[in-house]
Amino acid sequence: MDFAAYGRLLQDARLRRLLGVGFIARFPHSAAGVILTLHVAVTLGMGYGMAGLAAAAMTLGIAVGAPWRGRQVDKHGLRRALIPSVIAEGLIWTAVPHLPFPWMLLAVFFGGVFSLPIFSVVRQSLGVLTRGPDRQTAFALDSIITETIFMMGPALGAVVATSWSSVWGLMIVGWSGAVAGLYLMWFNPPTRSSQIMAPSRPDDYTEEEDQQRAVQSAVHGAPAHLDLTAPEVHTGTLPRINPDGTLSDAHQQIPDDAAPAGAPGTSRGGWVGRMRTQFSWVSAQALAVLVVSMAAGILMVGTEVSLVAELEAAGMAGQVGIVYAFWCGASAIGGLLYGAMNTKVSPLVLMTLFALCALPLAFVDGVWPLALVSIVSGLFTAPTLAAASSMLSHIVPEERRGEAMGYYGSAMTAGAAMGAPIAGVFIDLISPEAGYIFAAGVALLMVAAAYVVRAFRRRGRARA
Repeated sequence: MDFAAYGRLLQDARLRRLLGVGFIARFPHSAAGVILTLHVAVTLGMGYGMAGLAAAAMTLGIAVGAPWRGRQVDKHGLRRALIPSVIAEGLIWTAVPHLPFPWMLLAVFFGGVFSLPIFSVVRQSLGVLTRGPDRQTAFALDSIITETIFMMGPALGAVVATSWSSVWGLMIVGWSGAVAGLYLMWFNPPTRSSQIMAPSRPDDYTEEEDQQRAVQSAVHGAPAHLDLTAPEVHTGTLPRINPDGTLSDAHQQIPDDAAPAGAPGTSRGGWVGRMRTQFSWVSAQALAVLVVSMAAGILMVGTEVSLVAELEAAGMAGQVGIVYAFWCGASAIGGLLYGAMNTKVSPLVLMTLFALCALPLAFVDGVWPLALVSIVSGLFTAPTLAAASSMLSHIVPEERRGEAMGYYGSAMTAGAAMGAPIAGVFIDLISPEAGYIFAAGVALLMVAAAYVVRAFRRRGRARA
């Protein structure tokens, strides 16, 4: 354990500013879902069924828009890519509370599509500003910050909507997002290594070693052609990643202003060739990370819904915050421990432990037993998300990393969107305890499928 790593990271003013603006800019949209739900259900008096429809429209928009917004950052640079988001945030969310419900659904969908890509930008920039063990620590710290935001943001949104005004709350969400976007455009955190001139330390890994170690941790044993003891070679180029996630034997020069893969003029073999080029970054390891992201979304939201349902059935819904505090606190501690580790752990392994440790929640009753048992599951929450983000930043080339982080966010959003209603069906038909088992079971099945696919890919490469 190297807890001094956090101190070293925070000595860098760029990292402090990036994490700080990420913390502030994520708040508005962490509260938006709760404010929108209460606006439709309470202020408009349309009930929680219609409110769920509005929240689903916003979630769908975010899932659709995140990869596209990330691709625009890769293609045009951060400042140009954020202009549509700044304009849309200010205009759409100002209009949303004043629209008839059908038009509101359309507006919140486009509000989600054009939402500020703060999650992917922060992770993309962290991948540029850090390397070696520091990158794992940085992603762990970002996961802890994210956990804190999603613990405080919805609560703040509920207070604003119930004690003040949901109309003003929705408008403030948009204005805050626009201001955060303007600050990001001014700050302009780097999204490419060519944008920074960072001195290297003797104990730093090279980018090539980072990627090799990431692939090794993902497959539990490096392929024979990966030599982790090879001497450092500084070529000034970006490494190429093969479709299977391994490093190519030769590195080709990629100028900073090169057209991104999938741009006009790079088509080979019609639309099939364009699709292959567009998704050339998708390897077996990248798919495994996206599976982990979706499984984590299902498990976290399914567990939250089950906790609320169980305590509400017992007449103790008002004390659910106690359980959340223990769960999120354990997650923060787990993230701190993981970020101080000197070794990488596969996100598939962490996701498996996360799901298995959520199962005991189905076998205890009462606020304090649930709070204590939730600690075990919470210890693996932030580490799982940190390991997945860190892995993706290693195995995807820089020029495609924004799009990849967008898909990572979309996978988690989709998982969260599926987790709540499907867990709710099991809760209604069987019991609240069935919600925990469903969420953990689906997460384990997804991880098992990722293991099987990866095993087949490895076997196919071995035969070749």
